[in-house]
Amino acid sequence: MAGSTNLTIRHGASAVHVRHGVNRVRGLIKTQFERASSSSPVRRIMRRRVIGKRLILAYHGVIPHTASGAGERGLFIGERDFADHLDMLSTLAEVVPLAALDTGDNGRPRVAITLDDAYSGAVNEGVRELAKRSLPATIFAAPGRLNGHVFWWDALADGKGKLDNAVRNHALHVLKGADEEVRAWARESGLPTSDALPPYARSASVGELAAALEYPGITVGSHSWSHRNLACLELADIIRDARRSRAWLHAQFGDKAIDWFAYPYGLRSGAAFRALADASYVGALRIGGGWHRTSDVQAFDRPRLNVPANMSVAGLRARLVGVLA
Repeated sequence: MAGSTNLTIRHGASAVHVRHGVNRVRGLIKTQFERASSSSPVRRIMRRRVIGKRLILAYHGVIPHTASGAGERGLFIGERDFADHLDMLSTLAEVVPLAALDTGDNGRPRVAITLDDAYSGAVNEGVRELAKRSLPATIFAAPGRLNGHVFWWDALADGKGKLDNAVRNHALHVLKGADEEVRAWARESGLPTSDALPPYARSASVGELAAALEYPGITVGSHSWSHRNLACLELADIIRDARRSRAWLHAQFGDKAIDWFAYPYGLRSGAAFRALADASYVGALRIGGGWHRTSDVQAFDRPRLNVPANMSVAGLRARLVGVLA
């Protein structure tokens, strides 16, 4: 049968061939659907679904034009692709600072852009692309992991490009996402790690972050002190962490530091909600969800749409006009 070559059942290789064939078909269907759903007629119809709503986008790293991939590849979008996303965003929604997302309401859908982890590529190349278009954004930084830090997930994924799910789950839920503990466990388990990552895939320096904040509309928020999984921590520990991070950011960057928090790994808990309120934050962001009305969500559990490296302009556009969640 035409097109059935990859589905030929032949012992151990059959599952791999079937999986690749199915994934390829799924990818083609997804691409065609995204293109169709982001066309002008569909956009006009579906945009009514998002009038008066809010959307917060979560980006992570940005790969400079001349650089090759490193770390956990799904977290790093190419600079050119990031620029294309920004150009499209401006045509479909009102892009506003995160701190102003809920102020005023002219009926237009409003979008805020965030950059998690303060990767050097995002803080440098990413912010320059934003500044070229006079677009605001908030960088969420963990002060204890600044100055060229290689995050444990990138160290474990480098060379493969993707972190094994079993490794990720153990690191997040047993080791609480704590960098030192994860690295110690990896050494004891004989797991290969690499800290030989290019500058863009490391955290920015304090100086780089300060330079990025010189641009109008660029602000910084807390991503905790050291990027542990707050969902696994006790209330008192979360309060100390959240207060320490907020105090450091305000002391370092003044009014460029806003009282918003992004949960490390997007994971949160009831204790985290109480801790952040106690530490004088005004809102906190998870990973997951999309368009929402402010009145329908909790201040310390705001949804955010994660934008992976492979999300096309058509795919993002489809989500912006409300066709896809």
